[in-house]
Amino acid sequence: MNRRHPQTAQSPAEIDRLIHEPARLIIMATLYVVDEADFVYLAQQTGLTAGNMNSHMARLVDGEYVAVEKTFAANRPRTIYRLTEEGRTAIQEYRQQVGNLLATIGTPLPSSTRP
Repeated sequence: MNRRHPQTAQSPAEIDRLIHEPARLIIMATLYVVDEADFVYLAQQTGLTAGNMNSHMARLVDGEYVAVEKTFAANRPRTIYRLTEEGRTAIQEYRQQVGNLLATIGTPLPSSTRP
């Protein structure tokens, strides 16, 4: 189990914050279902502006969840993104963590953890 994203979150504080931000979550979810995607496709799918995409992608790349490849197609720059193995594992674990937390809704807290 990786310390960065434990497999079972016991509280919302343990959720992977790098993925949990809504814009990064939709980017990660989109990349999870495709092998790779270019910048234009991701911007269209997520509805993010170019500036927001760049900002969130920089965080995901720095976190080693997303790999980036810069190429040229017909003399135009093309930026391609794909999930790394760590990113793929992180989104799977995030999904499990959120599912586990949602499953506890309506379950009474043990008396020792009540405020």
